[in-house]
Amino acid sequence: MLPEIPSRVWQQYLASRLGSVYTGLRMTRVNAPITRQALCPRSATVPRMTESALGTGPMTSANRSLSRIERFSLALATACNRSHTTKRLLHALNVSVTYHLVKRVAGSRLHTLGLEHVTNLERTSGLMVAANHRSFFDLFLIMAAMAPVARAARRMYFPVRSGFWYDSLLGIGTNAAATCMSMYPPIFRAPEKREETRAGLDFLANELRDRDVVVGMHPEGTRSKCADPYALLPPERSFGRVALLAKPVVVPVFVNGVGNSLVHECISGLRGTAPPIVVAFGAPVDLSDFAGAEPARLRAQIEIGQRVLDAIRELGVTERKFRAALRAETSPRR
Repeated sequence: MLPEIPSRVWQQYLASRLGSVYTGLRMTRVNAPITRQALCPRSATVPRMTESALGTGPMTSANRSLSRIERFSLALATACNRSHTTKRLLHALNVSVTYHLVKRVAGSRLHTLGLEHVTNLERTSGLMVAANHRSFFDLFLIMAAMAPVARAARRMYFPVRSGFWYDSLLGIGTNAAATCMSMYPPIFRAPEKREETRAGLDFLANELRDRDVVVGMHPEGTRSKCADPYALLPPERSFGRVALLAKPVVVPVFVNGVGNSLVHECISGLRGTAPPIVVAFGAPVDLSDFAGAEPARLRAQIEIGQRVLDAIRELGVTERKFRAALRAETSPRR
């Protein structure tokens, strides 16, 4: 349950949020400037932070390339994520409702391996959870599996590709209802929107300097549609950029056993025909030899992503063995 909060605090919170959303909506209609400090008070510590349509600076030729609905969704998400107080309240709602529901729906299907790798961590920086990407629900299941860590965190972010989540009303509504706009910041693929993507990655890197922050990212950058669940895509540079800038603790995760249809997952789960869902956590990846690497270098970004993917691939071997053992236990003996 959420902690009881005095009505005076709620009134102040609602007043500040309504004002922020109004500012965001106004920005989609007129080129109203918003200061960078409103988004990230400590942004000066991140090298080459870029002012962009994330609500951190005046409208430029770069963020004018965004559509009206993209500017609206970005302003809304920024209003929900840029204030630490607001973020903590929304995170408490996620932990109390969303992750609890996910765990209830998954039920006995959910098996967790190596949870001690994230619960017993001694760290001074943020935690980056790096997982393979097979399903829309991967990170939901991972956060439900690592519930003790999720509850202890104050802020959590899950960057996503902007397509659907930031350019359609259904995507915006799903992001708001299911994650309280925690699927943020958006990653834009179009070259003319590259500045927005860089600003979002710099924001994550700045946040990851705080030990109370957890970020969930997919080194592959996109969902794998390969028939083989153990086949991984090549690394995307955005993951490497954040890891090089922030130098967080990076924990690899392999998840398998869930599809992309929520209706099918619920029905098959009730019928008892759904396969087990296995979430395997690994030990933090040693990235100390990248300490002096230049975050903007493509080669360093790809290499660090590949090293993390190699660790995820090893967890896939562990998951496969565990799944085989489960199958042997549940199959009828002759």
